[in-house]
Amino acid sequence: MRVRRALGSVLRRRREERGQSLVALAGRAACSPAFLSEIERGLKDVSVDRLVALAHALDLSAGDFYLELSRALGTTDAGAPRSWPADPRAQLRLAAQSLGPTALRSVVDFSVYLAATQAAPPRRRIGFTL
Repeated sequence: MRVRRALGSVLRRRREERGQSLVALAGRAACSPAFLSEIERGLKDVSVDRLVALAHALDLSAGDFYLELSRALGTTDAGAPRSWPADPRAQLRLAAQSLGPTALRSVVDFSVYLAATQAAPPRRRIGFTL
């Protein structure tokens, strides 16, 4: 519910900043004004496709729209790079800390499955061919 309200407030604020009516924006995004009104009030869920269409109708990139949404949700460091260790073993340790034993077993089983079903990459010949 919190995400829907934040999403609706971002849409409404952007629409009002551009001086567009509900009808005009809905027409540009190919949706009904009633549906857009419900989205702005946080009453309806919206698909990613429709959300991207609304962002483009507001002359926003999808990335800018999601960044603004993350800020509205209280994420202050949305643009800051995450510190992630360069060492793959340290990355695995950090990622596995939040997983339980069952989830870790599923990851291992899936990794084994992928390794067993994927063909080896073709070997490149070294040297000259005649």
